[in-house]
Amino acid sequence: MPSTLLPVPHFEQLERGECLAACAAMVLTYLGWPVDYTKLLKVLKIQPRIGTPAYNIRELEKLGINVIYKLGTVAEIQTQLSHNSPCITFVKTSELPYWDEDTEHAVVVVGMDEQSVYLNDPAFPLAPISVPLADFDLAWFEWGEFYAVLSRHR
Repeated sequence: MPSTLLPVPHFEQLERGECLAACAAMVLTYLGWPVDYTKLLKVLKIQPRIGTPAYNIRELEKLGINVIYKLGTVAEIQTQLSHNSPCITFVKTSELPYWDEDTEHAVVVVGMDEQSVYLNDPAFPLAPISVPLADFDLAWFEWGEFYAVLSRHR
């Protein structure tokens, strides 16, 4: 597995439950199409301090953003990274070694190598965070192995 690390900017979520908006902001800024954070909160239908269902990432299509939201594999994420496409993934934090609580959460996969996955986690100030591949895979498996890739409509 080749080593990949994309230069995706890191943004912290402003409040609990806003992880999907922060992840979308990171990826859209990386793509050169920044969107106002408050607008993302509204479009993604984020409930304050609660969050939103992962599938609401598809609501970004209303802004002219192409959204692929699907069940996947680690190999598919690696393929997306090799095409310079970071992936928003949905995980259970109890399986991530740097988390102390159990919650459903969105993170951006910005890199991967043989042993590790590199995450921009909007709940933490520093990024990327290196996570053993097996721990990431289990955290992702625990929330259904869905991921999203964003791109501009052509």
